[in-house]
Amino acid sequence: MKTPTIVLVLALAATSASAQIDAVSTSPPNIVLPNYNGVPVGPYGGLEGVAYAARVTDPSAAWFNPAGLPVADSAQISGSAGVYQFTTIAPQALSSNNGGSLQQLPNFVGVTFKARPKLTVAVAALTTAAWNQETDSEVFLPADSPRERFAFSTDSDYSVRVLSLSAGFAGPGAWRVGGGLAFSLTSIRLVQSVGDRIADNSGLQSLLVTARATGSAVQFRSLGGVQYDHGPLRTGVVVRTPGLTMIKSGGITFDGVLAAGGASLGSSLFDSDAQFETHLPWEIQGGVAYVRARAQVEVDVQGFSSISPYSLISTGAPVRIYGSAGPGVPAVLTTRPFQGLTSAFDGVVNGSVGGHLALTSSGRLRLHGGVGSDRSPVADSDTVFNHANLYSWTLGLSGDVGKLQFGVGYNRRGGRAEDVRVQNLIERQAVHTPVEIHTGGLIYSIAYQF
Repeated sequence: MKTPTIVLVLALAATSASAQIDAVSTSPPNIVLPNYNGVPVGPYGGLEGVAYAARVTDPSAAWFNPAGLPVADSAQISGSAGVYQFTTIAPQALSSNNGGSLQQLPNFVGVTFKARPKLTVAVAALTTAAWNQETDSEVFLPADSPRERFAFSTDSDYSVRVLSLSAGFAGPGAWRVGGGLAFSLTSIRLVQSVGDRIADNSGLQSLLVTARATGSAVQFRSLGGVQYDHGPLRTGVVVRTPGLTMIKSGGITFDGVLAAGGASLGSSLFDSDAQFETHLPWEIQGGVAYVRARAQVEVDVQGFSSISPYSLISTGAPVRIYGSAGPGVPAVLTTRPFQGLTSAFDGVVNGSVGGHLALTSSGRLRLHGGVGSDRSPVADSDTVFNHANLYSWTLGLSGDVGKLQFGVGYNRRGGRAEDVRVQNLIERQAVHTPVEIHTGGLIYSIAYQF
């Protein structure tokens, strides 16, 4: 950085030059959770805590485990399955600390048909991850004085949607196998701003930074599974590969300004064609189920591989730093490279237990339930996503009226992100806060069996 800029920054405040440059040229953080079990998927699996790999037989088997497709006696169509999901965000260190969203997720539609007596084909479109929230907060420092006001605003949206084409084959004896291809669409939108204003005997200092980043990518991946029945016991395993990127796009922009008296410091970055990358893990899920005429229960374990650090959004466009020490003083322009938004995931293992109980002797009305973990894969080096281990439970009912099937239930997830960095301030260290996170979802589905 040129000497005139250093002098300018020192004129703005008593902090270091590098701290001032970082405060005005660094994109504020957002609040985004990428946990793998964020959405209850399927007409029945969504009601049973995703513990469904050994028993799935409906069109959601195209994703859950294609080995279950041959079990169905006839073609099926799940015309609608989704969630009305309510999210609450509570940053504990900020006074106006409530945020969140209400969104409707049409998370599954699928169809199966018999291609051969032992071969069943299915197509399913589903949402495997969805996060949406808006949070607007402020805090006064110190708390009993308006001398310094800090404001923090975030708006984020993250989703993974899948189109899966699968087939299942009934092998010899009690064996079934299946496989498929899937197209995965990952999209992210991050909009955030921070404002820090200090009023004291020396005058007024103001910092305002706004930023926006977007990205989307279509990836191609494959999956395969197996199921085996032995009396009342059923076992199933499914493996999904990482994705091969086919199409991608991204964009990033931010502007910041720091002003004190007549001096000012600003920064700008704009690239409507930024580089966007997203990496998917290896996935393996296995389950063991005990099945009787009126009751079923299954225990599943899911494993996800780690993902090494990479730039989620990057650009070759420079960050431009503008500065002026006051009226009549020539402005100074310098540039610095954009550091990029880094993502990295650890390997995680989740467990779930689910099942259902027939409430009538005919079995046409069933009570479903499930509990499970949704541990965060976010690594320490990740600068985009937040780490929060979540735990969930689900309760619901399903029934049959002729060939028409329906399901309705409620899913609840909760957890806590312990140390979320909000943003560096003008004169002090970054604000860190724990964040309470809860989601509630009304699950619904309707299906028809031909």
